[in-house]
Parts: sequence; C-alpha cells; structure tokens
Amino acid sequence: MDVAEKALALFLSLAILGQAYVVRRIVGTWVFPACLFGLFWFGYTFFPLAIMYWVPVEPYSIAFIFVCALAFSIGFLAFDWKSAFESNSTKQETVVMIYGNPFLKIIFYAFTLGSLAFLVINSLAQDITLYDLIFDMFVSSATYAERRSSESVNVNIFGQLSLVLAYAGVSVGGFIYSSARGKLEQGLILVPAFLPSIFVTVTQSAKGLLFLCIFLFYGSILIYRVSAGNLRLFERGSIRSLMIYVAILLPIVTISFMSRGLYESEDADFVIGRLLAYFASYSSGHIYAFSDWFAFMMGGRSEVEYGHEAATYGFYTFMAVFKLMGSDKIVPQGVFDQYYVYGDYLATNIFTMFRGLILDFGFIGATLFMLATGLLLHLTFYAMLTNRRPTLTVAAFVFMMGYFYTSFIISVLIWNSIYISFFLLWIVLEINKLKIRMKKQN
Repeated sequence: MDVAEKALALFLSLAILGQAYVVRRIVGTWVFPACLFGLFWFGYTFFPLAIMYWVPVEPYSIAFIFVCALAFSIGFLAFDWKSAFESNSTKQETVVMIYGNPFLKIIFYAFTLGSLAFLVINSLAQDITLYDLIFDMFVSSATYAERRSSESVNVNIFGQLSLVLAYAGVSVGGFIYSSARGKLEQGLILVPAFLPSIFVTVTQSAKGLLFLCIFLFYGSILIYRVSAGNLRLFERGSIRSLMIYVAILLPIVTISFMSRGLYESEDADFVIGRLLAYFASYSSGHIYAFSDWFAFMMGGRSEVEYGHEAATYGFYTFMAVFKLMGSDKIVPQGVFDQYYVYGDYLATNIFTMFRGLILDFGFIGATLFMLATGLLLHLTFYAMLTNRRPTLTVAAFVFMMGYFYTSFIISVLIWNSIYISFFLLWIVLEINKLKIRMKKQN
C-alpha cells in the first residue's frame, strides 16, 4: 500500500465533508440535500478507507467523487433559502393533523400486512414451505439465496408487489411514528414497519431491502421534523437509540450471513472468519472496487481486468426505464459480474452508482448529471418548504434519502418497484390532503 495515496484519499474524503459543512453554515441546517449527500459520501469513503487502512486505493477515484459531490451541492445556490425556511415555519401548527391522522394509520397497516402476505406467497412460489419459513429460516434463506445465485428465482407479480408495499408502507410509517405519543404507540408502528424487510433478510438472505427501508423511514421522520420547524438532523438521545437499534440489527444481519451455509459448519474459527469477511465486504468493499475499476479506466494498475464497454447512454442509471422501452441488454443478477477481491476479507461486485454514471455519460457527463440532479433535488426541497400542503415534493424527499443510501451500490432508479412505490406514496399523500381539506370544509 502507498501511504501517501491512502493519506490523499482520506484528505479528499474529508473534503467531501468539508464542502457539505460549508453549505450547512450557509443554510443553517444539515437537513438539506447537499449536506445529506455529503454526509452519506463522507461515511461511504472515510470509514472504509480508515478502518481497512492496509488496502490500496486510487486517490483519483475519491477525487472524482468529491467533484461529483461538489457539483451536486452547487445547485443550492439557485434559491433563496432564507425566505423558504421562513415560509416553512408557518406550517408548524398543522403537522400532526397532516401526518398523524387515522387515514394514514389505516394505509400503513394495510400496506404492511399486504407486503407480508405477498412475501409469503412469493416464498411458496420458490418451493419454500410454510414450515421452513416459520421453523427453519436457515433452510428457507439458503434455498432462496441458492436460487438467486443460480438466477433461477421464480419471478412473479407477488414478489414485486411485496417490495412496492414495503417501500410505501415504511415511508408512511415514518410519518405516523413521528406523530405518535409514548413509547408503546411508537413501538406499535416501528415493529410492523420493518417486519417485511426483516422477513426478507432472514428468509431470503437479502439485506438491501432492510437498510433501504431504514432510510426511507428516516426520510419521513425528517419530513415531519422540518414541517414542525425542527431542523435538527438528530434529536437528543439519538446516540443511545442508535446503539439500541444497531444491537438489534446486528443479529438480524448475522442470521442472514449465517444462512449462506455457515450454520452447517462446526468450525467456530471458520465461521467467525467468514462473518468478518462478509461484514467487511458489505461495509467497505464498494469504495475499493470502484477505485480498482476507476484505475483500470484511467489506464492504471488494477486487480481485475474489466474490459471496455460501449457508451450505454443512461442504461445503468435508468435501467427500469430502458427495460420498459424494450431494451434487451442482458444484465447479470448483481448488475456487474466482475468481482473485486483483495486478501481474505474483501470480495464484492458492488461498484457504486458512479461506475454506472461514467459508463452511461462519461467522466464529464457524469459530473454534469450530478449538477443537474443537485438542481432538481434542491428545487423539490425548496418547493416543499414554500408549499403550504406539499405532496409530490414530500414523496421526492423521502425517496431522495433512498437514492442517497443506495448510491454506494448502484442507482436506485434501476428498479421499477421504486418508481411505482414513489407514485403510490404520492397518491396516498394527495388523498390525505384532499380528506383534510374536505374535513376542514365540513
């Protein structure tokens, strides 16, 4: 490992945080698109680089991410944020009525139960019995993982509907959780909100849904806070709550990893070693894989021979749209079939959304794409603050959090379920708005 290169990469990671901090100083809050994107990518770069200090990295790859973060942040300069936040402050008295009413509670429980029901039907379609789902999750999880790796999953409408309802349900759950009073009422919302994603984690050995749902849920919480005039990213006692949630998450994720055949092993050292490798790869592999691919694209030394691909003009960023329009381009289960491997702990085919952006639009085009995305998301945030009863922009903010989270893997816009969930949430919020208006007229 070149120490100077690792030090430069860490400095550039800090620069990603630094530019977000500058924006925060100007607008006065971290709950802001440019700040949130900077925080995500500071975390996605700094901690893997620092913790896995012995793994080499191409600093130019981190420089490119810094430039993209900077391009994204520039969009905030187009709007008058002082007046926007002043306009938002007049909505505080109506926030509970909007986001904590019985209609949204009914929708939340209906979506959650519907998602769970469709998940069970989908499991049965994979020849997984109810007995295994209830009493032997390791078997059901291993079966599903094997089907996924061999690309023999029986794709059906129930599996797709379960994801749509899980995304929309957890988003609505964040609204009513924020308006709940007391720990018991919050628990009766928090537990059901994550049941579908936990079900997938422990019975399908898939963790993406769980973590995406966490950030959709948190996005809804932030919407509630902003609408109530609370611009803090975290509340008092958040660290304690976070530790509790991490303590709950770790066993769930560990069960998912154990289902990959580890539960059959009696060699404790082997199991611990594999678990450490899984955790390291899933938490840190993305930035080293992207760095390796970036080095190859720049003509430098790389661990993997990737091969060159013709321009894809947006396919890897908007795959669902291209498929809808009839694209017959064949994509592996994990989008990219190359695996970056380094030592005993890193093995991944996750290359971040930036690989897709570069393949789609080139280096300059990817930067311009981030500039345009920043302008669009800051515009929607501005409209959300200034609109008395926002709906479309509220849904956009919630799924923006999912977009930011998923960016360490791939563009969230490659999945058609995301588009449907977004429109479903928007429709629910519109109906909610109409019902409130009718109630006030009566």
